[in-house]
Amino acid sequence: MAQREFDARLKERAAEEQRQAQPGGFGFTEAMMAHLEKSREQALKELPAGSRDAFNRHVEAQRDRYINGFAAIEAGENERYFQQGLEEEGIRLASEVSENPDGLEEAFEQARTLLSAAPLPAVGKKAAYAKISETLAEAWAETRPLEELLPAIGDELARREFAGPEGLGNELEQVGEIVNGPDRPEAFADESQVLAERLKLLPGETLGRMQVNAVKSRAAIAAGEVGKIEHRIEASFGQFDKSEIEANGLLDPRQKTRLIGQLEVAKKEHIANIEAANWLLSSEEGDRGPQRQKNANRAFTFLDNGEIDRDTLALKIVETKGVVPEGYAAALSKGTRSNEPEVILRAYENLAKVLALAPQSAVLAKRERNLVDRFEKWTLLTKGYGLSPEEAAETLAKGNDSGSAHNLEEAFDRQFPDWEGKDLGSQTLKELLRPADTRFPEGSGG
Repeated sequence: MAQREFDARLKERAAEEQRQAQPGGFGFTEAMMAHLEKSREQALKELPAGSRDAFNRHVEAQRDRYINGFAAIEAGENERYFQQGLEEEGIRLASEVSENPDGLEEAFEQARTLLSAAPLPAVGKKAAYAKISETLAEAWAETRPLEELLPAIGDELARREFAGPEGLGNELEQVGEIVNGPDRPEAFADESQVLAERLKLLPGETLGRMQVNAVKSRAAIAAGEVGKIEHRIEASFGQFDKSEIEANGLLDPRQKTRLIGQLEVAKKEHIANIEAANWLLSSEEGDRGPQRQKNANRAFTFLDNGEIDRDTLALKIVETKGVVPEGYAAALSKGTRSNEPEVILRAYENLAKVLALAPQSAVLAKRERNLVDRFEKWTLLTKGYGLSPEEAAETLAKGNDSGSAHNLEEAFDRQFPDWEGKDLGSQTLKELLRPADTRFPEGSGG
């Protein structure tokens, strides 16, 4: 019973000493042996005289076992301490390699120096060197260009797959056998071969993680590269050679095909835009068919870049070519539908100028916008009803509000019975442009 209690107390004390021990467990064995002697003396005092000799013989018989057990614990703590320190040093060296890949050989040299001086057994040094080699190899490999790294990882994974379990890890077994060995990967002259040798130091799990990260990085970079090229195509109007896209290693074949297609379209668009601008600047009216409308639309869109007043530009096209650009007609339509009186006023003022130049414009009379019909209403308000342009704009702004539009239409129909649901019938656009006193005899209003 006394012997079991003695061993139990030693075990409790050992756990307490481990918690309080210095880093690396230094002095643990010595402290525990001192405690053993103190505990033995205390036990001998407490035991009956007849039991003391047997207890003392037991402790002496077990002394070597106690010493070896305490020493093993101290050695384990000591090895863990140095292994952790070496691992932290490996992380520091890896960080330096990430910033300066050319310093890889120097980092390995520092690691070998540390391992040579470390108070570790050969097996411990081998494990530590394998871990540091893995950390440094991964850090260095990740600095390689993605177009070089991805194929190399794929080749290494394929090599391991082909080699099978028997061939897997042979290189890892050799790591650290000779801390200052001559056949180090950095001895190879070919960088691709250096990369291949470094990847052999990495476990499959690490290679798989690196492969996934590299694929994600390449996808992100490729997406950014696509965006940059698309911006360049737009900014340069496609004025660069497609060979630059074909030679871009960050793009996959599908992306290259799509970007080259965009480049060719941009070039054609640019040529068409220049031709339309030249048509606008020429003194010839040109084709009076659909092509004239297309030229006007393209010239307006191309030149409407914020540097030229769009109203002036559109009126110039209408005046010189006799056609209203679709884009400008859409802008006028949007302006007349606004809830802001100032916007409405400006839209109708410009619409009046356009209609004076092109009264038969099919673009303005399109059913979906029917600007001719709207201008008739504007003219009735300003010349028939006697509203000032500002008052008419205020009235139409209220009418454009969905809540009051219906009431305004009813009031408008009552005031102008000839309106007939937005159709003046015999009243022509030319007549509407006459002074008010010739259009509406006194008392014509409701």
